Amino acid sequence: MSRKTLTIGVQSILNIFLTAWLYNEYIHNRFMQDYLASTFSSVVIRVAIGLLASAAIAGGSYMAYSRRQQASIGNGLRPLKVRVLEGSEGTLAVLDTCPFCNVPLKNISENRFQCRKCRRYFKK
Repeated sequence: MSRKTLTIGVQSILNIFLTAWLYNEYIHNRFMQDYLASTFSSVVIRVAIGLLASAAIAGGSYMAYSRRQQASIGNGLRPLKVRVLEGSEGTLAVLDTCPFCNVPLKNISENRFQCRKCRRYFKK
């Protein structure tokens, strides 16, 4: 199991525990009930607007990311594009797409490229 998976699992369990504890405290503590009732009655409009704005931002970000991702991947798999270098007599070819996943390569520097999908590096 990776470190990230373990961290996310521990944080999720801790969040569930704290949520259950807070709910239990709310149920059994009259002062907390009064405090939250008075607080949320005065800011309910701000909370609703904030939730709607957050949903709109998250949805817009997702749409923009998915469109950019599809544009970088392209429409379907394309055959490997090659061009023959001058003086090489057809023995060498320059890669335009990744030979592993057929995705266009991103130009990192003058003679280094990286696949946008599998993140492999290639040299000219």
